[in-house]
Amino acid sequence: MVVMRHLLSLTESEKAKRDTRITTPNRVVLYQFTLSAEDAKWAQQKDKEAYNLTDLAFQPHPQHRTFTKAIRAVLDRDEAWVRWKENGCPPFEEQSLTEKDYEASLKRLRQILAPLQPYRYPMGNAQLSELWKETEGLTLDSLKDRVQLPDPEDFLSEELDKATLSELQPAEQIEKIDEKASKDWRGLRLAMRADMIGVAESKGSLSKYLETKKEAEREAQSEVKEEAMEVETVKKEGNDETPKDEEMKQENEDEKKGEPMDIQTES
Repeated sequence: MVVMRHLLSLTESEKAKRDTRITTPNRVVLYQFTLSAEDAKWAQQKDKEAYNLTDLAFQPHPQHRTFTKAIRAVLDRDEAWVRWKENGCPPFEEQSLTEKDYEASLKRLRQILAPLQPYRYPMGNAQLSELWKETEGLTLDSLKDRVQLPDPEDFLSEELDKATLSELQPAEQIEKIDEKASKDWRGLRLAMRADMIGVAESKGSLSKYLETKKEAEREAQSEVKEEAMEVETVKKEGNDETPKDEEMKQENEDEKKGEPMDIQTES
């Protein structure tokens, strides 16, 4: 692996990369030999075979993958050391920041953390912003309720009579039928916002849907009235107590308290 990596570092492409990153070249460790493309292909194949062979040899060990990765890491560190030697062994110490560098960094940091300036077009673009100036104080909340949807009952139309249709021209008949179908569809579409199941059961008939809805409302009102009448009946039965019932109730309370009852005896 070490030999194959050394050979692959001598290809034309790798030497071009080396020349771009080196600032102070160390001529002693720089090789003038250039590896051909055919030899580079052979070296890549041999390097791959060596890696697979190493992985296969240590496969019985439970951590064989970790070992092969460690070999690659060592080779990478060795390659970094070679690059350092090729660049003339530059010092690892970095110069400390000057006061000028510190001020420049601080200025850049303040620019990054500064709040963004408000967008010059509050409505998104110049045209909408210009139109918004002429709204005379309107707000987005005030525009939400400016359009009220009609009720499904508003689209209810009379049923088409065949005798009446027969008196009209064919074009007028089609117009009447389309007008009624359009109204029914718009009414059902509005009804679907609150009662999609009821609209599906009406099978495309607005009049049938409204009739079913009214019957359901009447039944609900009758049930509420019946419940109210039952509650009033129970209240009346609780208040209609005879004097005899009150006397028996008082005797039961006295017995619970353990007080002796008054017995009248004949003298």
